[in-house]
Amino acid sequence: MSIRKKLNEFILGQRAEVNFARLPLRGLRVIDMATVMAAPFAATLMGDYGADIIKVENPSNPDAIRGWGIIEKTRISPFWAVVGRNKFPVTLNLKTAEGKRIFTGLIKKADVLIENMRPGAMEKLGIGREALIEENPGLVIGTVSGYGQTGPFSNRPGFGTLAEGFSGFTYLNAQPDGPPTNAPMALADFITGAHLAFAIMICLRGQERGKKGGQIIDMSLYEPLFGMLGPDFLSYFLTGKAPQPKGNELSYVVPRNNYRTKDGKWVTLSGAAQGPFERLMECVGHPEMNADPRFKTNEERIKEGNRQIINQVISDWIGSQDAEEVIHTCERLGITIGPIANMEEIGKDLHFLSRGSVIEIEDPVTGTLLKIPNVPFRLLNAPGKIRFPGLPLGSANEVIYEDLLGYSRDEVENLRASKAI
Repeated sequence: MSIRKKLNEFILGQRAEVNFARLPLRGLRVIDMATVMAAPFAATLMGDYGADIIKVENPSNPDAIRGWGIIEKTRISPFWAVVGRNKFPVTLNLKTAEGKRIFTGLIKKADVLIENMRPGAMEKLGIGREALIEENPGLVIGTVSGYGQTGPFSNRPGFGTLAEGFSGFTYLNAQPDGPPTNAPMALADFITGAHLAFAIMICLRGQERGKKGGQIIDMSLYEPLFGMLGPDFLSYFLTGKAPQPKGNELSYVVPRNNYRTKDGKWVTLSGAAQGPFERLMECVGHPEMNADPRFKTNEERIKEGNRQIINQVISDWIGSQDAEEVIHTCERLGITIGPIANMEEIGKDLHFLSRGSVIEIEDPVTGTLLKIPNVPFRLLNAPGKIRFPGLPLGSANEVIYEDLLGYSRDEVENLRASKAI
């Protein structure tokens, strides 16, 4: 059996399976024409809960994450496998007249469109947002750009790393007197994607309540992360002093830090509440600190000099014992502490495995079994499900264009030959 035929059968089976599954977004159709991480991740989350995600890509310039971090042995990109999951990929050349017609056909059968072109780019292609809503008056369009659709920076290109810097996050994410430090993952992208999925569901809920008509969501990459730094900005507004980097600590609570154990492992501790702090001081052998005015309240503990003393006595105690012993002692006393795990440790962790935080799915092309994080939250009566990883470019062309839009197999082949798909 050819790979194309095998994939067609797999995709048909997956689309049929959703119709019988207890997935809360079953019947909702999303056209995901966005690229990279942020906007596509909104579609990823919706697909986990049953939405029919049609991933539209340019046949000659597909989504860049297909080529990120490819594992040589399997030729699988972990980024595409994860973010492209539960999606049906089709190719479409929107610079051709036939490509635009096909796209309009998809829009007419969709509930949601997700895109992340620069402001004005869709209009230049002849598929402007207002025109699409005229074709489908109930369409919800979720759009993500670096700096939003308005303002002096709206036409600037934007990526997550730039958004993290612009939002204030990167400046604060540093050791005192150290250089600003980038996040080790696509932080702004994933946060923006989750916010976009939430915004889309708000729009759809409004339609369910009788507020008919399309909606356009204008989301920047930097604002969701900036919103999470709201207390820091308000602190500046009230004091006139910009919050400064604290490394692994926080400016407003003590203790909160990472500590190295005797056996070379790391633990993270957060014990700023009064009860846990007092028990912690007794545990580390300094009960007298509970009566010392410098450490009596959190307001006193956060002051420079005081916080350093607290960190030192905790560090000395933790550094004298192995990680397992430290965690056991603290947990017994009700002190909140936990291990700092790497991916190898997570893959073997009893809690991750018993809760189902890690699941195993099969790549339908290579047969490779893939272990990936499960859906991020559980619903009692309608759980989400990761059914398959990201599929090859254009692998759903025949199924989508034939079954959804009514093209014949010969017509699909002609579209491919003419480079419309």
